[in-house]
Amino acid sequence: MNHLIRLLLLVLLTSSVLLAESFKKPDYDNRLDKYPNTMEWYNHADTDSASAFNIGLLYDTRINDNKLAELWYKKALDIDNKNIYAMFNLGLLYENEKKYDFAIKWYKQAAFLKDLRATVNLGLLYDNHLKNYQEAEKWYKKAIERESLDAMKNLSLLYYSQKKYVQAVEYMLPLSDRKYTKKKVFALFRTHWKFSEATIKKGYEAQLKSTIIPEKLKYKGGI
Repeated sequence: MNHLIRLLLLVLLTSSVLLAESFKKPDYDNRLDKYPNTMEWYNHADTDSASAFNIGLLYDTRINDNKLAELWYKKALDIDNKNIYAMFNLGLLYENEKKYDFAIKWYKQAAFLKDLRATVNLGLLYDNHLKNYQEAEKWYKKAIERESLDAMKNLSLLYYSQKKYVQAVEYMLPLSDRKYTKKKVFALFRTHWKFSEATIKKGYEAQLKSTIIPEKLKYKGGI
C-alpha cells in the first residue's frame, strides 16, 4: 500500500463524555443539512466527542472545508483526548496540506495509543515526503510488530531501493500466500529483482529468526 489510509466510517453518538468549557461552538451551518443526523450531532457537540468528530468528518470528506474540519476534530479531542479517530484524521488533514510537523504530532499521538493506521502513515510520511529513511524504517517496524502486511511491503521496497537485498527478501517473504501468491513473490525475487538463490535463502532464514516479524506471519513454506 503506497497511498494514505482515510477513515470513512462515521462514529456513532456515544454517551461517554468529558466537558470542555473553552469551546465556542460556531453557528449551525446550513451546508450540513444535506446529511442525516447533523442537527443531533450539532446539539450534542459541546459535550460529546463522537458528535464533534462526525461533524469534522463531514467538513473533511464531503464539504471540503479543512478549516472547519480541523476545528471540529480538535473539539472532539478537547472532549476526549484519547479519540484516536480525531487524532488520525487531523494527521491526515495536515499531511495533505503538507504541514508535516503537525501531521507527525497527531499521527504519533494516535500511534502511541496503538492505532495501526497512524503507525503505517508515519512510515509513509517519513519515507515518501521527508525522505528520512531511518525514521521510516523505525515506524514501519512498529507497524509490522502490530501485524501490518502493508508496512512489510513498504519496508521491503525501502530496503530494495537501498540495495539491502537480503532485508528486502526478509520483509517481502511473509506476504507469500497472504497479500500475494507464493509464485508472484518468488517471481519478483528471481525475474524482476534478479536475486541469486543465495540472497533469497539468506532472506528466508533472516525472517525466520526475526524478532520484529510476528511468529504467526513468518513464511515457513521453504524456497
